[in-house]
Amino acid sequence: MRSVRGRICVMVLSASAILVGQAVAQTATTQRCKEDFQSADRNGDGRIDRGEFHARVVEEFFLLDKGKKGFLVQGEISGVSSDVFKAANRKGDGKLTLQEFVNARFVDFTAADRDGDGVLTIEEVAAFSGC
Repeated sequence: MRSVRGRICVMVLSASAILVGQAVAQTATTQRCKEDFQSADRNGDGRIDRGEFHARVVEEFFLLDKGKKGFLVQGEISGVSSDVFKAANRKGDGKLTLQEFVNARFVDFTAADRDGDGVLTIEEVAAFSGC
């Protein structure tokens, strides 16, 4: 999902951090990005491989699915434009299934993996997401 860009590892940023001021928000965003990266890097090797990324995306899906319906609607994913949501929603039913969500997020993984080695470093995540 292109609008999920900037959230490879920064899964849910607090809007209040932005309101406090740019310097504070930058520090909070950078810290949150590092924490999320470390959380996704389950084996602690400083890289997020496809398996680790997949596990994190699945967790994200179920955290966003507040009603435990088994799908997401656009309003449940902050910052996602209707065009981006429609592109990810392959069935066109207005409901993102887990598979549709995972597929869309792996588009981001591929885009962020600048050197094409199949893993993400903190530097690649930061460059892609703006953390």
